[in-house]
Amino acid sequence: MIMRSKTSSRFRSLLPAASALLVLFIGCAFVAASAQSLSKYANDTFTVISRTDHGIVHVHLRGQGDHCWASTSDDRNVAISMGDDLCTSSAQDVPDQALMFVRVMPARISFRMNGKSYSTSDPGTVKAARSLFNPLLSIEAQQSELGAKQRALGEQQGELGSKQREVKVKVPDMSADFQKAEADAKRLSAQGATQSQLGDLQSELGDLQSRIGDLQSTAGHEQSRIGDQQSKLGDQQSKLGDQQSALGRQGETLAVGIADKLHHMLQQAIISGTAKPE
Repeated sequence: MIMRSKTSSRFRSLLPAASALLVLFIGCAFVAASAQSLSKYANDTFTVISRTDHGIVHVHLRGQGDHCWASTSDDRNVAISMGDDLCTSSAQDVPDQALMFVRVMPARISFRMNGKSYSTSDPGTVKAARSLFNPLLSIEAQQSELGAKQRALGEQQGELGSKQREVKVKVPDMSADFQKAEADAKRLSAQGATQSQLGDLQSELGDLQSRIGDLQSTAGHEQSRIGDQQSKLGDQQSKLGDQQSALGRQGETLAVGIADKLHHMLQQAIISGTAKPE
C-alpha cells in the first residue's frame, strides 16, 4: 500500500507535463486532419451570388468536372457554389445594381458589385476570403461521408432484396404421395366413388396441400426475417437522411454570414485600393 502511494505520488507529479503533451498531440492531430480535409479543395473556385435588395437569386449551375457543389441561404437570396475549373454558376434575372457576383480563385478574386467589375490578387485578401468558406467545406465533407454511408446501406439493402427474392426451402420427396393420390383419383374416376371414398381422397389431397402450405410458411418466415433486416437498414437510412437535412440547414444559415462578410471585405478592398477596377 505504501509503495502504491509513493508510485501514485510520482505519477501525479508527471501529470501536468503528460497532459500538456496529450493536448498538444490531439491538437496537432486535429489540425492535420482539418488541413488534409481542406487541402482537397485548395484548387477549387468558390462562387458567391447574392442580391443586395434581398430578392430571390435564380442560379444556373453546371458541373462537368470531378465535382461541383452548391448551397443556398434559406431565403434564397444567396447562392454559393464550389468546384473545379469545369464547375460554373451564373445568376439569372438579377438587376446588375443589386448583384454581388464573386469568384474566389486560389490566387485571385474577381467580382462585380454595384454594377462595376473589380479584381484583386492580394495574398492576404485572397487568404482571408477563402477562409470564410471553411465551415461550409466541413459541412460538405460530413455530407460526403454520410453519402458514402447511405450508398453502403443501399448496397446492403440491394443484397438483402436479392436474398429475399431467392429464398428457398428444402422440399421433401412427396412424389410417392402424389402418385398414390393420382392413382386413387383415376380408380375412382373409372369405377365411380361413394361419398366416403370421395372424403378419403379429399383428405389425402388436403394433407398434401397442408404440407405444401407449411413449406410456404417456412419460406415466408425466412423472407420476413430478411424483411426485418431491410427495415432496420431503412431506419438507418432515415437517420442518415435526417443528418443530411440538418447539415443542409446549417449550410443555408452559413451562406448568409459568408456573403455578408465577403461583401464587407470586398468593400474595404475597394476603398483601400487593394481591389482594382477592371
